[in-house]
Amino acid sequence: MSDDLLRDDATIREAFRQGKRSALSEVYRVYSPLVQIVVSRGFGGFAGFFNPADRDDAFQTIFVAAFEEKARLRYNGLDAYSKYLRGIAQNVVRRMLERRKRFNRTDGQPEPSEKSRQTAEDQVIDLQAQALVRQFVLDIDDDREREILNRYFVEGQAEESIAANIGMTRYGVRKTIKLLHERMQRYVKQHGLI
Repeated sequence: MSDDLLRDDATIREAFRQGKRSALSEVYRVYSPLVQIVVSRGFGGFAGFFNPADRDDAFQTIFVAAFEEKARLRYNGLDAYSKYLRGIAQNVVRRMLERRKRFNRTDGQPEPSEKSRQTAEDQVIDLQAQALVRQFVLDIDDDREREILNRYFVEGQAEESIAANIGMTRYGVRKTIKLLHERMQRYVKQHGLI
């Protein structure tokens, strides 16, 4: 992208920083192809999301992160916004992949190749972590939160699908997922595994 809307147009850049809807819409329109490339073709060792629901989820999550006030204000206006947005996109995708890896469930046993590389101590820690995660799920009192946790982290459903199935807005589902993730991190930390 030789031209860069936000770097080159001070009026739009200021409106974007203020969070004006027209500027946000224009930024979304102009930079959508870049974000689409990141989620579908990937970067580094990541080959992109194969599942269309995962691509859509990542695409929307990237723009949510980019449009947060802190992110809008952090952009310096000197460098190409496309470069800045690509950095946000890659960070969001890395967090999504890490979260998926962390919450990816098996039957409780590591894969044979993984098991052969693990020490006995690593295997014990893995089993403790799995038991801790199971206990965390059991300790959730709210049925809707438990359902969202199961659908998102265990079954790998997209936020949009969860929202449609349980009658919530996508924003409500996203907010619940974020809160569950934060609670899970605190829970695991309290039990000495982080």
